[in-house]
Amino acid sequence: MRLSDLSVLSPALPTFVLAFAGVLGACLGCLVGRLAWHVARGEIAREGHIRCVERGRRSLSFGSLPASGRSFWGDGGRRGRQKALRCAVAGLLGAVFFASMVWAYGLTVHAFALCALGCVLLGLSLVDLDTFTIPNGFVLAGVVIWMASFAFYDVDVRVIGLGTLMLGLVGSPALAVLADGLSGAFVIASVLLALSLAFEKAVGRQSLGGGDIKLLFLVGLFLGVAASALNLVVACVMGIVFALATRRARRDTDDPHVFPFGPSIALATWFTLMVGPQILGWYFCLF
Repeated sequence: MRLSDLSVLSPALPTFVLAFAGVLGACLGCLVGRLAWHVARGEIAREGHIRCVERGRRSLSFGSLPASGRSFWGDGGRRGRQKALRCAVAGLLGAVFFASMVWAYGLTVHAFALCALGCVLLGLSLVDLDTFTIPNGFVLAGVVIWMASFAFYDVDVRVIGLGTLMLGLVGSPALAVLADGLSGAFVIASVLLALSLAFEKAVGRQSLGGGDIKLLFLVGLFLGVAASALNLVVACVMGIVFALATRRARRDTDDPHVFPFGPSIALATWFTLMVGPQILGWYFCLF
């Protein structure tokens, strides 16, 4: 159901739905930011608690609500302020992402799945910023989300790609989305893996991490072949801008040439989900 359909019931209903999506995204984004903070610092979840390894204490029980903001964000001091700021920014990003997905895709299973994907992208991006690694658990969670929801997606007929071609051949939107998603994931990941291995052999330095390739595989499932190609171009442009902007900050690291590519892929995925169909539709109309 599109938001425009809700205006028939009440003109204010679409605004209320977007506001609710934003609040929900802010809450979940805040929780994801906290989770990413603990994952990046080697803290583990056990017996319903997030346990701080280096301090050996319980910081949050999932079975009970925090008594105060101090108990939720952790102890005071610089570490607590950094955690609070990180979670606040994550909440803001979650609000924007959730509202934009509902605005673009309506009240559909596809929109709900993309909101869940947004939580995954947010979490792994925050961890990647801190550790230069993308945990496999986030990628696996995204794959599970796609497998549980792809059968409910609609084929975007504005994009002349494998999905529209398969829809004409098999007549089943679920099979068309399945073929397009798997092709987008395997084609993009395979090509990048081959190029990365060739570059590493020729130059003797790693160009793309395995986590980045797995992340591109994940978003390829949701985007399909054509949109994945556009997403890769946008991600590379954003990655170059990010690398140039953080070049001075990376001078004191072990390898100044290494920078986290996950946030650029995540931001490019949001861009492609929002305006990718329009860009690809305009591009294919040129031929």
